[in-house]
Amino acid sequence: MGTPVTVLGGYLGAGKTTLLNGLLDTADGRRIGVVVNDFGTVNVDRRLVRSATADTIELADGCVCCSLRGEVGEVMRRLAARDDLDHVVVEASGIADPTGLSTWGAFPGLAPGGTVVCADVTTVGRKARDRYVGDVVRTQLSRADVLVLTRCDLATPEAVAAAESVAHRHAPGARLLRSRGGDVRAADLLGGAPTVETPATGPVPTGPTPPGDGHGHVTRFVPLAGPVDTTALAGTLRSLPSAVVRAKGVVRTTAGGSVVVQAAAGQVEIASRGPDDGADDAHDPPGVVLVAAGRGAAEALAAAACRLTGLLGARGRDDVSAA
Repeated sequence: MGTPVTVLGGYLGAGKTTLLNGLLDTADGRRIGVVVNDFGTVNVDRRLVRSATADTIELADGCVCCSLRGEVGEVMRRLAARDDLDHVVVEASGIADPTGLSTWGAFPGLAPGGTVVCADVTTVGRKARDRYVGDVVRTQLSRADVLVLTRCDLATPEAVAAAESVAHRHAPGARLLRSRGGDVRAADLLGGAPTVETPATGPVPTGPTPPGDGHGHVTRFVPLAGPVDTTALAGTLRSLPSAVVRAKGVVRTTAGGSVVVQAAAGQVEIASRGPDDGADDAHDPPGVVLVAAGRGAAEALAAAACRLTGLLGARGRDDVSAA
């Protein structure tokens, strides 16, 4: 029996990274390998870091955090070769079908560990009905072996009950967990068995299944080389066009240093990034990635990019134009 691989999915801004942070905090002796899209959004206590390279952080408690900057296959090969891990958790893209990564449970040395899907109780009902992204959200929910209802601390009891109704409708066989600020413990999160076992034999996958173009999502990276005021940045992100469903990036601030920026569903999070957070400007150039969906998505991205670059001084705007 190989090391179980659990896939973590959920729509953009559903709380996957917050859940991963809680997972590392509550490992309780479990040696967990976490594969994320970037290090900047994962809060790792630097006092616990045993060693760090460009794409891997080794923690003192035996956990390891790997980045998907390179080929997924190479990352999984390295994890499968280790004999000191009890579990591996792989974060899927926010617009991907999690089953695209679940086949990694068939990799030699690994085993299927189920699919965990996050659903934001404040938005899941609306997004599941949305004309443009509803099919993506409903598909993700239907893949869940464990469905974590996130942001329960920010919702009314009625909203939580409505979200549970959506969950039962689209993921009737899933085990439901409620999360308040990512407080679900690793022992509860990783205890679910997969609904469908991936065969232990057969062809080894060569990579994840990418999301198709039919999802109606478009992206744009807005470089922000100059420092920005975080208060103005937060206000700008809250006022972005409704078609912009996600914003995420690393930005230099006028107060000095850098911050990790995330925005989704009207919620904005800005957190300081320490000098050793496993990311650098070569891999994570200052700026914000915007994701939009639906009719007018491209126009919404252009308008959002204009607002963000407007936060820069004249020198910063010149740098953006030159790029």
